[in-house]
Amino acid sequence: MTSISAGPPPGADRGNRVPLVSLAGRTENAFIAEFDRRIAETEFDISLAHSRNVLRHLGAEPRRASHIAEMCGVSKQAVSQQINHLEQHGYIDTALDPADHRARLLSLTAKGCAAQHVVHRLFVEIEQDWAATLGAEKFSSLRLLLAELLAQQNPGEDC
Repeated sequence: MTSISAGPPPGADRGNRVPLVSLAGRTENAFIAEFDRRIAETEFDISLAHSRNVLRHLGAEPRRASHIAEMCGVSKQAVSQQINHLEQHGYIDTALDPADHRARLLSLTAKGCAAQHVVHRLFVEIEQDWAATLGAEKFSSLRLLLAELLAQQNPGEDC
């Protein structure tokens, strides 16, 4: 398990305040590293990016690849590479959209559904471990404050 320290960040003892963006980035990197370590212990060969950009947008109904690219906020090329990986490894099926043969429809396979469940479980486990490190109340406050900040910066977006 990657630990997160509740103590002052490096540099704080010198009177330097670490910029919030640096703390947020380092926190994200710690989460990704822990996710990667845990997913490597499973039968799934996916990254957090595969989950965050493609798998989370798929459910019971097929979705257009272009719609997924719009929703995840990364380049179409990056999403296309992730889609190719997921298709080649059996997580998703692609088909031509009958309404527009230029568009691809993506749907989850049984393996993709199983991967979604494992990813969700890992997210919960990592957050529970971090909550245990910080204390449930502090962790809950952190989550609430971050969600509130994001909601004010990006009204209408789902955090």
